[in-house]
Formats: sequence, structure tokens, C-alpha cells
Amino acid sequence: MPKPLSAVDAIGPAFEWTKRQLFVPFRFGRWTRLAVVCLMTGDFATGGGTPWGGSHFQLPRSRRWDSPFDLISPDWAALHSFLPLIVACVLLLILLILVWIYVASVYRFVLFDSVLYNRCELKGAWRRWEPYGRSYFGWCLALFFGVWAGLIVLLGVPAFLAWQAGWFEQPREHLLPLIGTGVLILLLVVVLLLGSGVAGLFAKDFCVPMMALENVRVTEAWRRLLPMLQREAMSYAGFILMKIVLAMGSAIIFGIAMLLVLVAVAIPLIVVGVVLFLVAKAAGLGWNPATFSVVVLLGGTVLTGLFYLLALVSTPAMVFFEAYALNYFGGRYAPLGAIMSAPPAPQQG
Repeated sequence: MPKPLSAVDAIGPAFEWTKRQLFVPFRFGRWTRLAVVCLMTGDFATGGGTPWGGSHFQLPRSRRWDSPFDLISPDWAALHSFLPLIVACVLLLILLILVWIYVASVYRFVLFDSVLYNRCELKGAWRRWEPYGRSYFGWCLALFFGVWAGLIVLLGVPAFLAWQAGWFEQPREHLLPLIGTGVLILLLVVVLLLGSGVAGLFAKDFCVPMMALENVRVTEAWRRLLPMLQREAMSYAGFILMKIVLAMGSAIIFGIAMLLVLVAVAIPLIVVGVVLFLVAKAAGLGWNPATFSVVVLLGGTVLTGLFYLLALVSTPAMVFFEAYALNYFGGRYAPLGAIMSAPPAPQQG
């Protein structure tokens, strides 16, 4: 097993791992597959015979699009008829977000496997890692709802008590208690958010390797991790601080790169958008469920393509941060360290 590295010492090996897996040699196919993983995990620093026609869904006459501003300021009275469709789209969006979080939970293990073994095998990856991702997804949901429950209690209970006490009726007479309570609540909210962020970071970086290598659920991984955190509390605190610093630097570097990509892509997209608008205007099209659905479909396709481009740009950062966590944790977790200290396997595509 390699010797434990400090949060600073793990940076150099992480850069070497990133260089070896992406640049020496450069393999475009590997990069594109890792970009899929990056996209899935979210690691980058969304009338007639149609169901809308006939006598079941009568629409008012739609107005013409006389200017591009009509796209963002439509006839709200007419759109009131689309309320069922809008509600359905909102519910569908919520469902898609939950599905994406589930997929991201599974692909978190695909990322771990890809960086640890210097490979990226997407075929069959879902079937292999889905049971682990399901457990991790449940923990993420529990953390999410726990944070929201904590926020409701921290914000709602004091507000209710202050209202009951009449502080809001004559706030000037209770200015000091209101300010003091507000400052205390703010501090508690910050502590809650920081604590949940640290818990999510530890689960992603340390519980995932335990789950993958020892076939345990996330609760068992946490049970094994907690004594390790207690033994080296200061070292893990340094890991958190160093990761924050690295994330800030990465956000600046890759943020500039992504901005340049977005600017380069935005010009042709704007041209295409203007052409489509002129064609729609010439055809006399207006807002109706069919055009609304087409706009949503086209927008979703464009957003997906943009997100994939951003994932391509951000792939080196994703690999680096995963390699950084592995190199730090490898000297403290024997099963992981044994794999990392073994002779490197032949590189795969």
C-alpha cells in the first residue's frame, strides 16, 4: 500500500494520472467517452389527429409572431388554455431531474472505475454499477430532504415564534431581538449547508471507493469511514481546504475555456434561430401546443449538445479531481492502495 499523502502532496500524482490517461498518448475516443461520464455525473466547472387537436382541446386563435419579443411576451390569456400542458412539462422536468440524479449516482461509480483502472468502458457499465448507484442515490435523496427539512425548521420555527410574539407587528420595538435572531439563524444555516456539502464530498470521494471495492452499501461505507475521519481529522480538513482552492483555480481556467466555446457556438445558433423565426413568421405560425412542443424539443436538443461540449472541455478537470481523491485516500484505505500500488495495466482505449 502506498504511504499516506498529504493534501498538498497528492496534487502532483493527480496531475500525472490525468496526463497519462488523457494526453500520453492522446486518444480522442477515450476523451469522448469520458465526456459522456462527465455529462452524466454533472461534473462540468437541460388540431387533426394529434393529442392536442379535435374536440377534446379547443384552442383560441393564436396570434402571429410579429417580432422576436413575442416569443418572450406571448398572449397570456391564450396561454391559459395551455395550462395543462405547462403543468405536465413542469412535472416532466421534475421527473427528468430525478432520473438524471439517479443516472449520475450510477455513473459516479463508472468514473471511479475509469480513473482507477485507466479505462472507460461504457458498455455494460450500467448493469454492473446500478445496484451501487441505487444505494448512493438513496443516500443523496436523504441528504437533500434532510437539508430542506433543516432549513424549514431553522427558518420557519423562529419566524412563527416571532410572529406569535408580535415582533413583526411593531418591528422597531423589537429591533435588537430580530437582528440577533437573524444573525444566529444565518450562522446556523451556513453551518447546515457547509456540513451537508462536506458530507456530500466525503461520500463522493471516500464512500464510493469503499462501496465499489468491498461490495457494501453506503451506510456501511460511512460506518467504516467515520473512525478514519476521527483519527486524522486535521488531515481531512486540509483535504477539504485544498480541494476548495483547487476548485477555485479550476473554475477560473475551465470557466474561461467554456465561455470561449459558448461564444463560438452562440453565433451560428443565433443565426439559425433567426432563420427559423423568419420561416415561422412567414408561415403564419403562432403559439399553440404543437409549436410549443417543437420549441421545447429543439431547446432540449440544443441544451444537450451544449452541455456535451462543456463536458468535453471539462473532462480533464473531472479526471484530475477524481485522481486527486484516489491518490489522497489510497494511502489510508488498504484495498484501494493495493490496486494503486500494483504494476500499471496495459492502457485500454
